[in-house]
Amino acid sequence: TPVNYHLGPGDEVIIDIWGASENTIRQTISPEGTILVRGLGPVHLSGMTVKEANSFLQREFSKIYSGISGLTLGDIRTIQINIMGEVSVPGTYTLSAFSTVFHALYRAGGVNRIGSLRSIKVVRNGKTFADLDVYDYIMKGKMKDDIRLQEGDVIIVDPYQSLVEIVGKVKRPMFYEMKPTET
Repeated sequence: TPVNYHLGPGDEVIIDIWGASENTIRQTISPEGTILVRGLGPVHLSGMTVKEANSFLQREFSKIYSGISGLTLGDIRTIQINIMGEVSVPGTYTLSAFSTVFHALYRAGGVNRIGSLRSIKVVRNGKTFADLDVYDYIMKGKMKDDIRLQEGDVIIVDPYQSLVEIVGKVKRPMFYEMKPTET
């Protein structure tokens, strides 16, 4: 599990306790964002990263137990996202909460023949959260734009604006999409 993964309702957490009392707690985070721990009551974990939750649980569990090995994830929640515009199969998709924009595009069959690879928008909470350029990944292997999706995100693939064909004595003769600012 990536340490920067944010926990949320539907994620199953596994907490191993050792020392004078040995126990394993397996709980699914409730819609309210908590797990119920005997002796502690409801413990709020929703919105915390795995790293933050581990530190928080170490402090909380030290009140009633002598040792805790940490938190791991069991079953991961799913999220629903929408993919619109110029993809092969637009629609609503249910994906793992670990899914990224590239995973979602793959599930939607990829960008269609008039879709842009240079401007893929992620809309979160009604605002454009990111505008991705897949060429950085395709040509340079840069994964910086492959952001993790959240519940309710919308991916919009617009049609390309400018397409240029390069032929002749070049390494990669083909069509290339150009941004309006490029020559």
